[in-house]
Amino acid sequence: MRKIFLILFINVFTNLFCQKSEFEKAKSEFEQFIFSADSTKIQNIKTEKFENIFEIKQFNQTVSRDREFGLRELIFNITFVYRSENTLKYPQAEIHQFYLNEKPIGNLIIYTGKDKLSSRKFRSEFQIYLNSHNDFYKTNFSLTDFINDLTNKQIYGDGCGYEMTRVNKIDEIKLRNPENAEKYVEWMKSFNLEKQMWGYNQIQYLIKNNLIELEPEEEKIYNHIQQRNAIIETCSGCTFGIFERVFKNK
Repeated sequence: MRKIFLILFINVFTNLFCQKSEFEKAKSEFEQFIFSADSTKIQNIKTEKFENIFEIKQFNQTVSRDREFGLRELIFNITFVYRSENTLKYPQAEIHQFYLNEKPIGNLIIYTGKDKLSSRKFRSEFQIYLNSHNDFYKTNFSLTDFINDLTNKQIYGDGCGYEMTRVNKIDEIKLRNPENAEKYVEWMKSFNLEKQMWGYNQIQYLIKNNLIELEPEEEKIYNHIQQRNAIIETCSGCTFGIFERVFKNK
């Protein structure tokens, strides 16, 4: 009986190891391509030949948007296929490619799934953008903070989805609450453009209801977000993945 159990254990362990190994090989080849490619090459990924990737199942360039301080971001969604134990697997990846003053300076790959796997490769020039961000927002953020903000995906929009439910909390922080004003100001300093917009939205609500007054530095950030009017990810009813400017008259 113990022998049968040992054999079963070895078989299960071997299968899991092989599956992981096949994924790691495909993932490594995929990342090697992304990290060495410019936007044009990524757009033509379906014509590439891979050793461990069976095919590129889906490709979509979601948006190209200017963030701030000379940083431009391109977002691609790619599904690649690999074989594991005669079964096809379909990992999905969201690729963020960054250009500073039109020079490529970094890539971030975020894999879909509860594990929140991600990989990154950034050049030292990215520090120029970080310094600009920290100088303006009076923060002391690092590349790790940048990655964490983008990995923690947000969508700016209220009443989205089938039930059209109003958003009452973000990251367990209650909305429309003057006691959380400092937290909303923190959101306005985020690298995540959608979270910045949530911060702006909440501060705007509190100001209109005469519940708070902003300090001069906070007001500068508040006005900057409106004047910059970045393209952000939002939703409309059950439709998600809409990228547009919030302030239509800009």
